[in-house]
Amino acid sequence: MRATKGSTGRGTPGTSLRVATSWSYALSLGKMAISLSLAFVLAAILGPRAFGVIAMALVFINFVEVLQQQGLMPAIVARKELTARHADTAFWLVIAVGLGCTAAAVALAPWWADLNGLPELAPVIRVLALTVPLTSTVVVHEALLRRQLAFKKLTVRTWVSLIAGGIAGVLGAVLGLGVWALVLQQVVTSAVLVAVLWTVSSWRPRFRVDGVAARQLWSYSTRAATSSLGLFLGSRVDILLTGLFFGPVIVGLYRLAQRLTATAVDVTARGMQAVALPGLSGVQDDSGAFAGRLLRMQRITSMLALPLLGLLAGAALPLEQLLGPEWESTATAIRLLALMQAFAAISLLLGPALQAWNRPGTLSIVIWISSGLKVLALVSAAWFLDSDGLIALCIAMIVATALSSILIVAVATRVLSLRVADMVGVWIPGGLGALVALGVTWGTVILLDLQPLGELAVSGVAGALAAGMVMLSVSPELRGSVADVQARLVRGQRHGRRMRAPAGQDAAAEEAR
Repeated sequence: MRATKGSTGRGTPGTSLRVATSWSYALSLGKMAISLSLAFVLAAILGPRAFGVIAMALVFINFVEVLQQQGLMPAIVARKELTARHADTAFWLVIAVGLGCTAAAVALAPWWADLNGLPELAPVIRVLALTVPLTSTVVVHEALLRRQLAFKKLTVRTWVSLIAGGIAGVLGAVLGLGVWALVLQQVVTSAVLVAVLWTVSSWRPRFRVDGVAARQLWSYSTRAATSSLGLFLGSRVDILLTGLFFGPVIVGLYRLAQRLTATAVDVTARGMQAVALPGLSGVQDDSGAFAGRLLRMQRITSMLALPLLGLLAGAALPLEQLLGPEWESTATAIRLLALMQAFAAISLLLGPALQAWNRPGTLSIVIWISSGLKVLALVSAAWFLDSDGLIALCIAMIVATALSSILIVAVATRVLSLRVADMVGVWIPGGLGALVALGVTWGTVILLDLQPLGELAVSGVAGALAAGMVMLSVSPELRGSVADVQARLVRGQRHGRRMRAPAGQDAAAEEAR
């Protein structure tokens, strides 16, 4: 079987992993900047209850999206030989799954609303469910672009859709639509995302479903989808159970703090995670190259993610003050959840690594065990620590995430034949940077007596500089990277002077004549 030319093939030789990684980080950085700005504006206008209601409704929609994106999508990205028949077959399979899940979500909406004691949940879920068939039409487009490492196009897609949805959401909030402003934001974001992706992708599906191609994709995607279901439960079980145990206000407070800390990981580590599967799949036949590339990726993500989480935890108080009195206790939740996200960040690439090593079944087992740990921790928190629901929820998630990270590290080091010492070693520079960032940022906030925005800016800069200097002192690789950048800048300046010199000489000669 031969891979077809064009959109179903791998990236061209000129499409390097480094370029793809740069655009992947640009995608994450832009997404963070836009999402956080919108979240702060909408949170200040709408309050925690509206955020809690939309979070509880989106559990249904996220479930469908996870099945779509993590079932057939990694099957397309990781497959060595992909034909046009594979892509066409996958497209219609995703459409069928999307329609089926939409019908299920619409039918189950009243039951979920009654279970949570929130009648307003049902219409919100039904409207959001209508976006699922729409986004189903671009799952294969995105998978093919990821396979080609075409993250520039994905970046354009993300930025444009988030801005359009954000404008709609803020306008709805100003007009007093309440939670429906957040629904409007989601609907517009999805619609624009689909329109842009159909525009930037040249691939168009044909109306055909090939039985052989379906079986080949299904073999991998069912194992990956099983992992995805466990991953969904692990990542959303907190919202599922918190709504049942504590109500929408606690969900809103927790969700905003969780979103802030998760965004810090998104902008630093998710970019690398996005290229990990295609990047590692390319060297899956060379265990030494595979291990070396994975450890380098791990080192980079830890040096980016952990210090930023330290900065966020240290600056939690001015962040809470910016949101207003309705968001009291958010600072404590941010500090606790930053620790939780640190445990998640250090093991973030191990899931794609197991997929690239063709072990999605192993990953599925790990994810389901991790999800079970989170359920156990959350139920225990609700049962034994119900005096302060928000703090109990955060502590439960820290414990469960730490245990889950230990589990996947143990499994990955064994399956991928990695040394635990090597794995731990790549986390040390980032861990030290995080501790310094936390101490300097928090200390600066305590010492200063400024407006919240001023405290946030000054403490953030101080913490970032201190963390950067510490990591430079302990990481030879980081020093080498900085030296390489400096050398390139010097070469660029010299080249620019050489290019300008002849032009200046020609002008002088012309003037003399």
